Amino acid sequence: MAPVVKSTSRPKWQRLPPKNVYYYRCPDHRKNYVMSFAFCFDREEDIYQFAYCYPYTYTRFQHYLDNLQKRNMDYFFREQLGQSMQQRQLDLLTITSPDNLREGAEQKVVFITGRVHPGETPSSFVCQGIIDFLVSQHPIACVLREHLVFKIAPMLNPDGVYLGNYRCSLMGFDLNRHWLDPSPWAHPTLHGVKQLIIQMHNDPKTSLEFYIDIHAHSTMMNGFMYGNIFEDEDRFQRQAVFPKLLCQNAEDFSYSSTSFNRDAVKAGTGRRFLGGVLDHTSYCYTLEVSFYSYIARGTTAAVPYTEEAYMKLGQNVARTFLDYYRLDPMVEKLAIPMPRLRKEKPPPYKYPLLRGPASNHPVGKGDKKSSVNHKDPSDFF
Repeated sequence: MAPVVKSTSRPKWQRLPPKNVYYYRCPDHRKNYVMSFAFCFDREEDIYQFAYCYPYTYTRFQHYLDNLQKRNMDYFFREQLGQSMQQRQLDLLTITSPDNLREGAEQKVVFITGRVHPGETPSSFVCQGIIDFLVSQHPIACVLREHLVFKIAPMLNPDGVYLGNYRCSLMGFDLNRHWLDPSPWAHPTLHGVKQLIIQMHNDPKTSLEFYIDIHAHSTMMNGFMYGNIFEDEDRFQRQAVFPKLLCQNAEDFSYSSTSFNRDAVKAGTGRRFLGGVLDHTSYCYTLEVSFYSYIARGTTAAVPYTEEAYMKLGQNVARTFLDYYRLDPMVEKLAIPMPRLRKEKPPPYKYPLLRGPASNHPVGKGDKKSSVNHKDPSDFF
C-alpha cells in the first residue's frame, strides 16, 4: 500500500514509489503494522496534499450526477430516495429502457450500492465505471437497458463522505452492520434503501435478481467477491456463476480470492441480510477491490490501481450481465448493420452494343470470334 500525493503545480494525484514506503511492527500500537514514507518537498511555494487512496468527494459526486442529468437521456432517471441526518440527499439512479417502466411491465432488477464506508473511495470509481458504461451507446449497454432495470444508490453514507470519516456515519455507526433493523432517525439512508428493496421484493411484477454492494479492501489485492452459503446446493452453485464470468472479463478480478461465508460478525451486512430475505432466484454479493494493486492473470508483478483502472473494473462488471443472461445474439444483431436493398447495376460493357449482324461487333486482340466452343460430338461420350 502506497499513499497518493498532489501539489499546487502538479494537481493530478500520483502514487508514491513503493521503494519509498516502509512498514514495521510498532510496539506502541500492540505490534500492529505502521506505515512511514520518505518524501522530498521539492517546491517551496507549493501546497502538498497526501491521501490514503484517490479521493472521491461528495461534491464531485453531485457534479457528476448533475452533468449526467443535463444530457436528458430518456433511459436515465435520478431521484432523491431520502436524506441523511445533515440533510444531504440520497440519490437513486434508474438506468433502463422507458418501456420497462410502463405500468404493469415486468422487471428484472439489478440493485447496486456503494460507499457505505466513506473512506473506501475505490467504490465510487467502480460505481462510476458501471454508470458510465450503462448510459453509453455501446451495443452491449443498449441490450442491457432493454432487458434489465439497474437501480443504483452510489453513495449510501453521504454525511460520512462529506465529513471525511473512514468507516462510520455522522453518529458513529457502521451502517453496514445495521441492515437487520435500521433506524429511520439514526440510519435514514440505510432505512430508505432497505424499504425500497423490500417493496420491490414484495411486488409480483418485479424480480430482484442481483444485489451488489461495492467496497474497498486494505489488505487483499485484486477485485474479488464475498457471497453467501445456502443449504440448497444448487443455489449455492448457481451463485458462483457470476463471479466466474466476471473473472473471464476482468483481468484484475480474482475468483481464487472470492469466498462464500456466513460469519456471525457479518450478519448485519447488506449481503448477509438480503441473502436471507430474498428468494432463491436472487443473488447477493459484496464486491471488494484493493486500495492499492492487482496481479493480472499469468503475471507475478503487482500493478497499482489508477482511477481509470477502477472504472474499467466497473465497466467489466456491467458487461458481465450480458454473459450471465446470454444476450450475446442481441448484441450481434445491433452490431451488424442491415445491408442496403438496391438493384445491382449490370457490369459495364467493354464495347458499345451495336445493332446488326454479330460479325459487325469489333473483336479485341486475343478475343475469340464466337463464344460457342465447337467440340467433336464424340467428346461427350
